[in-house]
Amino acid sequence: MEIEKIFKNLILIDFAILILIVITSSYQTSELSEANKYLDKGFLSNFENFSRILSLILFFLYLLTLNLLYKFISYGKYLYLILVISGLLLNFFNGSVIYTSFGSVLDQIGGIVTGSILILLFYSPIKENFKN
Repeated sequence: MEIEKIFKNLILIDFAILILIVITSSYQTSELSEANKYLDKGFLSNFENFSRILSLILFFLYLLTLNLLYKFISYGKYLYLILVISGLLLNFFNGSVIYTSFGSVLDQIGGIVTGSILILLFYSPIKENFKN
């Protein structure tokens, strides 16, 4: 089916964007790092180790969930939704950040792809593939 191919390609694009975001965030300029120090800190800035550990857990769970979605495993659908909401909450409580223009574009495209995956998961014939 054509929609399955589109769905699987969106998952691969989401994976590629996630990897690109990780790579680009590790190569920030010193000016950008310095500017980030002066931004409003969020609630989780008081719990820096907890925030990092939680981010790593969510990252690896997200990778696992993309694999589950690619293979049409039923609980991957709800795990993906939970991880998207958890990621949004984590970003909200982490406070302000500055992106490079490329990082900002990747973040926006990632949001579009995530929204597309969610719509296909819950409102398209793809949802029938997850009933096991």
